[in-house]
Amino acid sequence: MKNSPHPGAGLRYGMTYRLPALPTRCPLAVHPDAAATAPRVEAWLRPYLVDYFGESEQDSPVTGHYLRQDLHRWGALCMPHTRSDRFFTQQLWMNAAALLDDAFSAPWLREQSARDRLARQLCAAVEGTPGGATPLARLLGDVHAMLLPTAGALRERLVQVGTSVVVDNANQHDIGEFDDLDAYLGSSRRVNAYGYWILTLAEWALGVDLGGLVDEDPLVRKACALAIDHWILVNDLYSFAKEIEEGEKINAVWVLLGQGAPLQEALDAIAARAVATEERFIATRDKISRGPLRRRDDLARFLAEVGHMITGNLRHARESSRYHGDGHRVADDLAGNPVAEQRTLVRLGTVHQPLAD
Repeated sequence: MKNSPHPGAGLRYGMTYRLPALPTRCPLAVHPDAAATAPRVEAWLRPYLVDYFGESEQDSPVTGHYLRQDLHRWGALCMPHTRSDRFFTQQLWMNAAALLDDAFSAPWLREQSARDRLARQLCAAVEGTPGGATPLARLLGDVHAMLLPTAGALRERLVQVGTSVVVDNANQHDIGEFDDLDAYLGSSRRVNAYGYWILTLAEWALGVDLGGLVDEDPLVRKACALAIDHWILVNDLYSFAKEIEEGEKINAVWVLLGQGAPLQEALDAIAARAVATEERFIATRDKISRGPLRRRDDLARFLAEVGHMITGNLRHARESSRYHGDGHRVADDLAGNPVAEQRTLVRLGTVHQPLAD
């Protein structure tokens, strides 16, 4: 059946659905400096965000809405072993990267020419050019200038994967391009979902440099691709309600709805795929630990962190107001939800068009 070109077609506000259970096996952890660093991160970000959203320091409700998403907590959960001297910058990067993602969903960026213009500005920022032409470019440029090593292969890889994300996000894809989940995940989705940028950032955060190992070794490459797929599937389950409001066109839910699946069947299939994907990641990581690379301590540390990214991403998706609206609280301390949860499709308010308090 041909995919529908309309994200959210057939869905309506007020309809109920069941968010499937998403148990996890990888451990959950949080960086020990997270709570103490968060106020400093928010204070550093606030003037950039106020400028970006066109607000004033005295009256900045959209900035407040953005900061309540606690996007830096994603980095604290997903890279809990970041070096202490790099943790503050890592936390700034998480916010800048998320805002970059949001920027291409802004209602004033529907025309490709505007998207291309923003992409050029952001690519320059990723390359470490401070003081960009727009508030977002200045934010990203200042953060990346703090983050990038002065020289070397890791710097080159951080720039390359970062600019790839920007360019791919600028180019609008459509669910009609994908016949099934395999085609969807095997496309550029692993790039525009920040997968390889985050993995390269993890090397920097841990203070290791794996060179080209992630690309060159088949098992390492497989483990990383599986982890990225898990993030994508989880993100798509939790973000599809937000994306209806933004008119986003790329989501695993849309792919299966376009195949004719009812909403609940689509959600259940995506959750089952995510659980199986984590199992495959663990099996692949275990195989690496018994193989020729078993004595590579740097690789073992990196793959342990990739496992934390699976659980950390899911935990953040469960708790962030980004996917649930302000005032949302999670009562447990688990990564995943062990039982299905009843939900009602409601407007959440997006970063560019938040709901009134």
